[in-house]
Amino acid sequence: MSVVTLKGIKDGFAAVIDDSCDFEDAIAQLKNMIVEQTIGTEEDDVIQFTVRTGNRLLNEEQTKRVEDIFSKYPQIELLKIESNVILKTESDELIEENKVNIETGIVRSGQKREYTGDLIFLGTLHEGAQISTNGSIYLIGNVHGVVQAGFPDNTDAAIIGNLNGAAQYRIADVVEIVTEDNSDKFQNYKFAHIDDLHTISVEDLKNFKEVINESRKRTE
Repeated sequence: MSVVTLKGIKDGFAAVIDDSCDFEDAIAQLKNMIVEQTIGTEEDDVIQFTVRTGNRLLNEEQTKRVEDIFSKYPQIELLKIESNVILKTESDELIEENKVNIETGIVRSGQKREYTGDLIFLGTLHEGAQISTNGSIYLIGNVHGVVQAGFPDNTDAAIIGNLNGAAQYRIADVVEIVTEDNSDKFQNYKFAHIDDLHTISVEDLKNFKEVINESRKRTE
């Protein structure tokens, strides 16, 4: 009975392992399958393989054994090992990174509040205070301090809503200090994002979806 199925995919081939089978049986069949693919010379194009394990999550030792099989054949390259499941620790990290925080309090001068995920800020940010997160920030309250989205390197993040009043905006590693010369563009119903020149641009909120989608395409 075959427990490893070979399929052609966009990036080469996929070896799909039946997640209900014995792992030793899968390893044996995978070896045979790889041997059959090595017919040819070293001048032939390298064949890329993705190994798909379904609902089976390989441990470190099992991953090493799969990698060892491919490492013996120069015409075969293991592109990646895919699974439908992830570790609980990875799942917890994803939930943490994608959660939405709601802040309604007062952040006073000298205080810095840090968050993980997106932030809806309904409170008051005093001059000399700072709010920071790795996601996007939705400003509905009054801000007079430093607003930092996408910390430290999320260039897809944005600062949206009531942009009136802040002393400084930061997205990822880009800093925009609000001065008399540029304060006019930071208004309500606007959003700030990193443009293709890697500077902070401010645009009408009605264009948000289109601009962000284009920005994310550039960074994919």
